[in-house]
Amino acid sequence: MGLEVQIAHSVQEIDPEAWDRLGGGRPFTTWRWYRFGEAVLEGDQPFYVLLSRDGEPAARATLWLTRQEPLPIPSQRLRAGVQALLRRWPLLVCRSPLAATGGLLFADPALRAEALVAIGEAMRSLGQAHHASFLLFDYLEEEQAAWSDWPPGFRALTIADPGTRLVITWPDFDGYLRHLRKSVRKDYRRHRNRAADLGIVVRRHHRPVRTEEALALIRNVEMHHGSEPNPRTRAVWESAGMAEATWLTAEIEERLVGCGLILGDGDTRFLALLGLDYSVRYAYFQLVYGAIRAVIEEGVRVLRGGGGAYNMKQRLGFQLERDNYVVYAGAGPLFHRLGRWLAPAAGAEEMEVSDDAPRI
Repeated sequence: MGLEVQIAHSVQEIDPEAWDRLGGGRPFTTWRWYRFGEAVLEGDQPFYVLLSRDGEPAARATLWLTRQEPLPIPSQRLRAGVQALLRRWPLLVCRSPLAATGGLLFADPALRAEALVAIGEAMRSLGQAHHASFLLFDYLEEEQAAWSDWPPGFRALTIADPGTRLVITWPDFDGYLRHLRKSVRKDYRRHRNRAADLGIVVRRHHRPVRTEEALALIRNVEMHHGSEPNPRTRAVWESAGMAEATWLTAEIEERLVGCGLILGDGDTRFLALLGLDYSVRYAYFQLVYGAIRAVIEEGVRVLRGGGGAYNMKQRLGFQLERDNYVVYAGAGPLFHRLGRWLAPAAGAEEMEVSDDAPRI
């Protein structure tokens, strides 16, 4: 019997138990997380390609048609041009929403080749129907990108910034500190003492607080790094309670000088929406230490740290995730050539998967 294909347009159309059974408890695959993702990504259109055999879930690809993709292109002019292109010809991407995690699941690895054929056909059909520019699988590991059974026309790239993770093995924050090198513990004490001198206090909250002030500090960080404003920041900050969330604030008396959101699913969290008042030193480190303390005390297994600041994160015990691979196809020869031209501008390097010309 072949695989049966169903396409759903909302997680609300699917039985939560059946959805979660395929995920097997893996973080950022749950029905609850996708309900949160749909609430935040209101402007994006989800397409869930659900494969089954004899009525049992066999595989899943969670696709999003998006016109608002943050782009790792240093040139502001080129980035603006590509963003204008995506507003006209959107991106169809396979991922878990808001989590920097891929959106492919297989109940049995032996089904992978057959499932990828069906998923590729569904993506091509959807891409054509909705005038997509590119079809993309991102946040893949190297082993996944190197699969030989990707549909013809898809090519693999490696991008510059892999994620990081801290695996929690300590019963308390003091145990975590003891495992660090002496020089790192010395830095921690110095940061703590200087922050105390300034009167910085980090607090945890279980609901969104001081929203307008927090959004202003988050925008400070975006401008500091030359990033465009994230149009979803407010929705994430205000709706995070639909998932597992802890809001962090760094305050000096009544003044908000830093903020962050510990967000996650299952046994995994990540620190998102960092906001800082750059006129105040040491708030950043106190937020990072506060996030680590919080996840340890809440019994979390993994804290993901994202990309960048690798030296600092390595000193704090974070390890590389090696999830910086994408597999893509352009919607026709023109977009295929454009993708190959844009890849180096985004810091990507090509990894050969298939030399066939894409046909959508």
